[in-house]
This record gives sequence, structure tokens and C-alpha cells, in this order.
Amino acid sequence: MEENIFATQNPFLASMHREADAIQAYMSIPITLEDPASLTYRLKDIDVYMARLSDMMIRAKALKEREQNKYIAENEDKLNKLTATVSNRMINAHLFEYAAAYSRLDAMYHTIEHLSRDLVTQISYIKQQMAMM
Repeated sequence: MEENIFATQNPFLASMHREADAIQAYMSIPITLEDPASLTYRLKDIDVYMARLSDMMIRAKALKEREQNKYIAENEDKLNKLTATVSNRMINAHLFEYAAAYSRLDAMYHTIEHLSRDLVTQISYIKQQMAMM
């Protein structure tokens, strides 16, 4: 069985990962040019997923920044005694789950954005082919 590298105890991040898993599963479904009408429906779905991923990215970034501020405030004395490099490493280690979630959502957003452009190109090609007939 495959290990879930995005497993987290944080309910907000876990929810985002579940939704990202569903979007990833949808993006993994191959499309075919044999049914041109399905392309427009898929494009509409992808537009919805792009909007959702954008919102999730904003929330993930806000969660990360809030957690960073909280961690720094709670550990200010300890962090001030350390060098900047060591304190940054501690902060980054603490924020790893948040950074991983944001990076995943960002990568998915750019992938789905590329997929959207590809679909628009395919639809335009089909329209040209139909006009030539």
C-alpha cells in the first residue's frame, strides 16, 4: 500500500489535501477527441477547479503565515538566542506541512492552467475542422 505523504493532523490541511486528491483524480482521467462535446464540459469543470485551487492556495498561504507568526511569538526568546540560519531552519521545519500543502496546490494550479489552455486549443482545432467540412 502506498504511503500518504500528505498525511497531517491539521484538519484544515487534511481537508485541502482530500479536495486536491479529488481534483488530481479528475485531471488524471484521459480525454478523447472522439467526443468533441465533452471537451467543453471538461473545460467548464477545469475552470471551476482553477477557481477552487486559487482559493485553496490563498487559504493555505494564510494558514502558513498565521502559524509562522504564532510560532515566532511563542518561541521568541529561544529563537533570539540562535543564529539566523538555525532559527530559520527551526521555523521552516515547523512550517513544513503548510509549505508542502501550498507547494502542492500551486503545482496543481499551474498544471490545470496548462490543461485548460490545451483544451481551448483542441476545441479551436475541432471548430476549424468542422468549418472546413
